[in-house]
Formats: sequence, C-alpha cells, structure tokens
Amino acid sequence: MSNELLDGIRSANREFQEFIDQVSQNGAKVVESRGAERRLGKVDRRLQHVAKLLAAHSPSSMKEPEAAYEILKYQETLKALRNVMGTLQYSLLAEKARLDNVRSNMRAASAWAASVREYS
Repeated sequence: MSNELLDGIRSANREFQEFIDQVSQNGAKVVESRGAERRLGKVDRRLQHVAKLLAAHSPSSMKEPEAAYEILKYQETLKALRNVMGTLQYSLLAEKARLDNVRSNMRAASAWAASVREYS
C-alpha cells in the first residue's frame, strides 16, 4: 500500500476523531459556533479525498497488515462519526426550532410595534 494512502487514512482518522471529540464535548454549542460549517466542510473534503485514494489502489494492496489495520480503524472511526452526525443533526434541528421561535416572536413584536405606531 502506498504511503499516500496510509497517510491519507491516518490524517482522516485524526481529523475525524478531533471532530468527534469536539462534538461530544460541546454538543449543541458546536452548532452555535461560526466554525461549524467550516468544520463540516473539512470532514466532507477529507471523506472525498480518502474515497479517491481508496479507488486508486488495488484491493490486494489493502490486505497488507498495516493497511488492513488502518482501514479497520478508519471504518470504526466512520461509525463513530456517523453517530456524532446523528447527534449533530438533532442539535441542528433543535437550533432551527429555537431560531424559528425567535423569528416568530420578532414578527409578533414588529407587528405590535407597527400597530402601536398607527394608533399613536
């Protein structure tokens, strides 16, 4: 297996684990931070990069012990990432509901202020 593929998988595992740890520690606060979109984009780009690397290598080269270990570790990390994405999705939905509520309250306050101006 090429060093490029091993390095790519190792980097992905490291980056994904950092993301998993961050979401696990901060929960919904990750959603509220301005960097959430950037971090999700980084995860997406890394997934695409590893997919290209895997497609470019023959399956037989992935059976070497070191390669097999790294791929197994990558699969386990992807499972953990999928679970975190579910948690993150729930947090995003909760944040959307909160923002919808704030928007509704702002509209009501705006309508009230407009009606008060009309009668004043």
